[in-house]
Amino acid sequence: MNPNTRVKVTERCAKRLSTGHLWVFDNEIKGIEGSYENGDIVCVIDGRRRFIGKGFINDHSTITIRLITFSDEEVNRNFFKRKIENALSHHLALAWSLDDSFRVVSSEGDFLPGLIVDKYGDILSLQFTTLGMDRLKDQIVDILKEIFSPQAIIERSDIEVRTKEGLKPRKDLLYGSIEGGGILKQDGISFNIDLLEGHKTGFYLDQRENRQVIKPFVAGKKVLDCFSYTGAFALYAAHYNAEKVVAVEDSGKVISLLKENIKLNNFENKIEVIKADAFKWLREIYKKGESFGCVMLDPPSFVKSKGAREGAQRGYKDINLLGLKLLYDGGYLITSSCSQNISVSEFMNILKDASVDAGCLLQIIEIRSQSRDHPIVVSMPETHYLKFIVAKKISRCK
Repeated sequence: MNPNTRVKVTERCAKRLSTGHLWVFDNEIKGIEGSYENGDIVCVIDGRRRFIGKGFINDHSTITIRLITFSDEEVNRNFFKRKIENALSHHLALAWSLDDSFRVVSSEGDFLPGLIVDKYGDILSLQFTTLGMDRLKDQIVDILKEIFSPQAIIERSDIEVRTKEGLKPRKDLLYGSIEGGGILKQDGISFNIDLLEGHKTGFYLDQRENRQVIKPFVAGKKVLDCFSYTGAFALYAAHYNAEKVVAVEDSGKVISLLKENIKLNNFENKIEVIKADAFKWLREIYKKGESFGCVMLDPPSFVKSKGAREGAQRGYKDINLLGLKLLYDGGYLITSSCSQNISVSEFMNILKDASVDAGCLLQIIEIRSQSRDHPIVVSMPETHYLKFIVAKKISRCK
């Protein structure tokens, strides 16, 4: 680390950082005083040489510096331990317990860019997404062992974003044993999760609070759950007394877990599993005259970059239009977008356009975001990625 190296940024960048944003882009650097190695911590200063903050530098990345503090303090082991303990204390104050499963550290959302720590009972699952954090892996693991005394610590850094930092995707068991640790229990429902191969770090923790609110919209209804993955929304719907749930998923490997989860919760008579591409299957059953009282759509991100936004908007419109066509009048559309580059207002406009083409009106019941263990920092709009909307379909004739 080289905290004596100073990086001078543009006036525009300095103003943005002064509001609490954490990123310095490569075209915002005016000069560098001193030497550094990629992954080092450097000081960021403005044009008048005034201190702004300290952060990791990596000139392989378009985001060249990610700030980790706005104080001129020593960044050492105690710094990271304090930051992780602060994040944990915040979540415990929001009614999670140490026996629960939740996100402990949410990268920029907890002011630790490049580090994600998810807790599944006694097992911790980590992602290191930046070079600076990756270099501190041993130290971070040591701190987490001290704080949590976990059964195991897994690294799930098998994500494409690492390539932008000059890093290779990687996954490994870093500590302990995961034997017997593949069952997650939330809200009275059991999930068999794949900690080493599943999406993200094994489970979509960010939708937990949204799954908790669907009860009045699924109870007593025939429910369709598209992009079901391992069945979280489908299982919650069955748990909340849906009459029947149809779960659609395209991945053969994931479907095996989905079926295991259905059996684990004794919902074999309530949940039907369909292996199919959601777009094609929805069109086919619409032609057959099928209808549902509730349609739940939780697709993967259609936007990997700002340049892909137009195509993603079409994808979101198409899938929500199909969902609306399959709803009977008075039914509920429960729809999500996890694309960071699609804003809430854009998503609402997409739903408006879909409702126009479906020949109906939409009455918004709920507008929600990611669960509270995935905090949003107002100065970092990039931390606000999940949109979750519940809407009621209403005939234009009423």
